[in-house]
Amino acid sequence: MSSEQRSSTSAGPIARKRGRPRHEEPSQEYETKRREVVSVASEVFRVQGYDAGTLEDVAAAMNLRKASLYYYVKSKADLLRLIFDRAIDRSLEQIEEYLAIEDPRDRLEALIRHQAVTVAKDPALFAVFFDHRAGLNDDDMADITAKERRYLRHFIEAVEDAMDANVLPKADSRMMAATLIGMSSWVYKWMDPVRDDPLVFADLCVQLILRPRGNDEYRKRTG
Repeated sequence: MSSEQRSSTSAGPIARKRGRPRHEEPSQEYETKRREVVSVASEVFRVQGYDAGTLEDVAAAMNLRKASLYYYVKSKADLLRLIFDRAIDRSLEQIEEYLAIEDPRDRLEALIRHQAVTVAKDPALFAVFFDHRAGLNDDDMADITAKERRYLRHFIEAVEDAMDANVLPKADSRMMAATLIGMSSWVYKWMDPVRDDPLVFADLCVQLILRPRGNDEYRKRTG
């Protein structure tokens, strides 16, 4: 045996580093708990305001110690970012599916329903999204704004197609799209999850904006 081999043998086994192995992706349990943190924080910030609400308040509402909360969020600002991400990502969910609808009226109706139901089902989340934008730092706000512009662009294109198909009256398409989004977003101010049905609200939005099918034919027949 060479001197190098003897030295290696006498040194003993190489010590392994302690601690849990790193995972490339968070566990499902972790993601579920973090979603709960975001939901609870949305309600806390909606009731108390972002400036007044604290991580201690969020932890108390979840029966957690504040130290345990830091396992899921880095800071209060990080928690606000997660709330905004969830709100805008929910708005963008399934959007490609709706955009693939061929009929301009059906496409616009699907977008209106999606917008109305998304906000109405989680008024606390969107209350923070619309009312506490000043709490985001510039970089996070830039990311959210980019997604919002993308969302608005989808509505503008659907509105333009609806106008070309005589489903909507001719108007400024950007202003029309912003009006539709604004009308269906304001529900977060008054929505009562116990009393009010998001689907009924969505039906009302559609009825206010889109003429019933066959309306033009009825006018022609009745002169």
